[in-house]
Amino acid sequence: MLPFSHDEYQIPVCIADLPAHDFQVTPQTLTEDVVMVLEENPELSGVLIVESHQLRGFLTRLKLFERLGHRYGIELFMRKPIANLAAAMQSQATLLPGNLRVDEAVRRALARPLRDMYDPVVVQLPNGMYRILDVTVLVLAQSRTIANLSNVVGKLGQLDALIYQQGDEKDVIHRMLRLLGQVVPYHQAHVFVRQNDQLALTAWQGDGNDTIDTASIQSNAIYEMMVNHRQGISLPDTRRVPAWSGLESLGRPISWLGVPFLHEDGQFIGFLSVGRNIESPFTPDEKQTCQAFAQRMLKTITKKWKSPLSDDELFPLSLQTMRWAEVESVS
Repeated sequence: MLPFSHDEYQIPVCIADLPAHDFQVTPQTLTEDVVMVLEENPELSGVLIVESHQLRGFLTRLKLFERLGHRYGIELFMRKPIANLAAAMQSQATLLPGNLRVDEAVRRALARPLRDMYDPVVVQLPNGMYRILDVTVLVLAQSRTIANLSNVVGKLGQLDALIYQQGDEKDVIHRMLRLLGQVVPYHQAHVFVRQNDQLALTAWQGDGNDTIDTASIQSNAIYEMMVNHRQGISLPDTRRVPAWSGLESLGRPISWLGVPFLHEDGQFIGFLSVGRNIESPFTPDEKQTCQAFAQRMLKTITKKWKSPLSDDELFPLSLQTMRWAEVESVS
């Protein structure tokens, strides 16, 4: 693979993608046992109190030790269930759904009272599990995301340089997918190329896999629509599209985007598949960015030009001319 810089940062689709802690105990767990774990693991910012998959309470490290440090705190709570301490502190958790976008999560976290503003938040995952997310991690993710999005032109410049770089085509395409993840958040992305009327997987990135049933893809109505109409396909929610059946090998995306590779003569060469595992439809800007990346991937795939060309020659299809179909239901 091509070397990656240490400062590369893939934009998270939602807060469930961010690193978080899962330290949880039952309400009956003794406070002294919780304290022992917190003292042995200084990176833990709190403890979740969970019973029967329900969140019963949440104590931050700072406030827990603060309360135990009060008069008679040790005597009253140390050898008692943690639920007693949580009740005395009237602890309340800021519970956020895992599919929440980072910017909205930051807004909600910073809208709390000043005393609680910098407390961790609790993330509820789709599977019903809970995680502790530090606000510093959340704010840093927002900051780095903003920095990446403000440098889309710079990312495209890196792509232009990659087009003429010597090396294995698959490695270059993989690098392009990594760069795409720094400006358009996704959970999985695949690049397919049609050779002798048969699809072949060229590169993939994310939580998908390289075991792809290309025959099912080629017989799918969504793929046929992309090929026949030479247009991009956007599915805000694949669960509402019966025709999605057959594309399961692309992962488990709920929101999905397909961008065709179209040669200047209109020939369909392949397509870029980008998916998100939550309902988070792609915005017009994200579609346009994916299209710009797809056009540069096309040049890497074709390898017909031996020397640098102007943008007009290199990308004959205007970014504004590609038609998009936002599909709500295809049977």
